[in-house]
Amino acid sequence: MDIITIERAAIDRLKSSWPCNGISDRVDLIVAAFADNGDLIDLEVCDDADVMLDLDAELYDGPAMLALLEDAQRDAIAAPFVPGTIPGGRVYK
Repeated sequence: MDIITIERAAIDRLKSSWPCNGISDRVDLIVAAFADNGDLIDLEVCDDADVMLDLDAELYDGPAMLALLEDAQRDAIAAPFVPGTIPGGRVYK
């Protein structure tokens, strides 16, 4: 499994290059889990207060979100490891 944290800078970068992107301004952080074959198996979307946003809401649906997830899978780097914690997967900044 591959867990990728997508930070606000990456979200804003995509949004600035994709007018009418469909991703809400409330979205501050995305954590996506992918199976070994690359399929998306879990998605959590949070606002800037770390409150998880409702996945049923149409805050971030559409091709722009798919493009962001694909960019993250391709370009994410290893998250810094903090001794004594669970490894954090990868991060896309």
